[in-house]
Amino acid sequence: MDKKTAKKTIAKKPARKRATAKPHAEKMAHVEHAPAEVSVKPAKVPAGKNFYTVGRRKTAVAQILLSSGDGKITVNELPFEKYFMTEPLRKIAEQPLSATGLITTLNIRSKIHGGGIHAQAEALRHAVARGIIMFNPEARRLLKKQGFLTRDSRVKERKKPGLKRARRAPQFSKR
Repeated sequence: MDKKTAKKTIAKKPARKRATAKPHAEKMAHVEHAPAEVSVKPAKVPAGKNFYTVGRRKTAVAQILLSSGDGKITVNELPFEKYFMTEPLRKIAEQPLSATGLITTLNIRSKIHGGGIHAQAEALRHAVARGIIMFNPEARRLLKKQGFLTRDSRVKERKKPGLKRARRAPQFSKR
């Protein structure tokens, strides 16, 4: 075969499949922490014994005292329902208790300061989860899986000199 008559055969590459994009709402959907299927054997809280723990979120700090009782929760000497007025905030704070089934067997006294009301609810959730594993180490796997033991360390970045905020530069003016 000479050059003129011979045709080069080029192997065609198979067409690439495009990944189908998920809708934006599905990507950003808020994950609700529902009680997991894994059941934890409810541990009996020793009568007369208290467990002290600290939970944090942003600049909010929650110090709690866990004891056996009838499920009464007080925050800064106020009833739980009076301090956290909305249902979503109460749910956030009670998540570790409902996940482990201890919502009616523990009394919680807490002091919370700093941050906003939402960060305070998450700090209380962190402290309650830490307290539960102090007397019931078997609950650790369940609480860790649902993310209640992880300290969310995201805090507001400090303002830098010469900038309006942490990274926001002053508006540029040509003249």
